Amino acid sequence: MGVRKRDYLFSPDEHWVLPHEKMGLSFSAHWQHLKRIYRLKKKITRGLPIHVFWVLEKVDIPSGLAFVPDPKDKNHYLLTVTERMKVETLVEKLTWVADRMSVIREAQDAL
Repeated sequence: MGVRKRDYLFSPDEHWVLPHEKMGLSFSAHWQHLKRIYRLKKKITRGLPIHVFWVLEKVDIPSGLAFVPDPKDKNHYLLTVTERMKVETLVEKLTWVADRMSVIREAQDAL
């Protein structure tokens, strides 16, 4: 369903996503960090346009999800699962969050 196994903790049958404070989607916490990542990506794409997804204003995170500081990297937050839910439910909630993000087209102009 598009959810990577390494991002979230799954039940043995892979029908459920289980709460875990140290697993989730990674979001950059600082604009300056995003600029550094952009420069790295630019080398890989060899001049092709790079689009950046960015949360421009506060959004209400759906129940069962929370942003927590990434224990491995102070420049990131993880969007974690806080309650057991079906994979389909997680996909719906992540889609809801994604729908409220803005896309900066051709990021080199913005960065």
